[in-house]
Amino acid sequence: MKLKNSIFKNKQSKTLFFLSLILILASTVATYTYFSGNRQASFETVNDELNVLTAQDETFEFDEILANDESSLNILLLGYGGAGHSGGFLTDVIQVVHLDFENSKVAFISIPRDLWVKLPNGTSSKINQAFSLGDKKDPINSGAKVSAQMVLAVTGLRIDKFISIDFVGFKRAIGYELKNIKVDVPETLDDPWYPIGGKEQDVCGKSPEEVASLSSQFSGFQLEQKFECRYEHIHFDKGINIMEGGDSLAYVRSRHGSTGDDFNRSQRQQTLLLGIRDRLFELEALKNIPGFFKQMIAHTNTNFTIDSIKQLAPKLLEAKNYEIINVTLSTANVFTSSKSSSGQYVIIPKSGTNDWTESRAFVHAKLAK
Repeated sequence: MKLKNSIFKNKQSKTLFFLSLILILASTVATYTYFSGNRQASFETVNDELNVLTAQDETFEFDEILANDESSLNILLLGYGGAGHSGGFLTDVIQVVHLDFENSKVAFISIPRDLWVKLPNGTSSKINQAFSLGDKKDPINSGAKVSAQMVLAVTGLRIDKFISIDFVGFKRAIGYELKNIKVDVPETLDDPWYPIGGKEQDVCGKSPEEVASLSSQFSGFQLEQKFECRYEHIHFDKGINIMEGGDSLAYVRSRHGSTGDDFNRSQRQQTLLLGIRDRLFELEALKNIPGFFKQMIAHTNTNFTIDSIKQLAPKLLEAKNYEIINVTLSTANVFTSSKSSSGQYVIIPKSGTNDWTESRAFVHAKLAK
């Protein structure tokens, strides 16, 4: 897919890409669950120690006002299941969008959710728990600060803004505001094991004894397959598909389908983005950026404001071309598989627990190319 050439054809398409990136791509990536490589590798044990953060533990603060001469912007995208989902505030997606206005680059930096980090209060957990450990009085904003501080430690990039969205927000953003989108599916997707929302704990008519017996014999997806009522069969043919909110969510979230590996999920995410971009053209969203922002922001949580969106639009218009850079921090480069003292799968730096020297250097080397 020649994403660079097809998206950035003129000034209008650049601005629409920016809108879809900031306001809707957050929805798309919210459904893209990061899965690391081989989990059967040799493991190093790390200690479990997890306490809930309190407000005084937070030291990170977002910049409320963007500088007019800012040459780059780092946006943290956080995707989570939300209410009604097991572990609803655990972030399945942690991604940084690095906008380099000076060099006309957009970088997408993916961070594995299983990464083991030391939190601001001195305890440790997977990085996907950071968002859930904020102050109960303001869980979204305070949780985003904790996540941003962890991302700063891992990447060396200070986060300026954040966008978080759950599955319901995603479906509403597509269904309510865009009505539907046309997606040119590059390869048929068939998934007989797509999870049905709200049925995660359904025992499918089995007795407690049967559930206990199955749990003792199987684990992971093999165990889940014994509860067929929790799943539905989804199918998308190759070619143009008309998708509403639920369809779009299923298309990019599918894990066990005919195109279920990491590469294909990433391709589906980009394919959906192109459909969103085309729909924005049809709706002439460029003519009313503030109004469109107000509509979309109702389905997300963010510290972006209408004024900051207006401020950033001219920066994008001034750019001649954007190069897209994908950076995935994983066990294929700077991390390695491990397990906690309780046996849960985690990822740690190859250079040692909480040593982020190599991950920071890797990110900066990719951005400098």
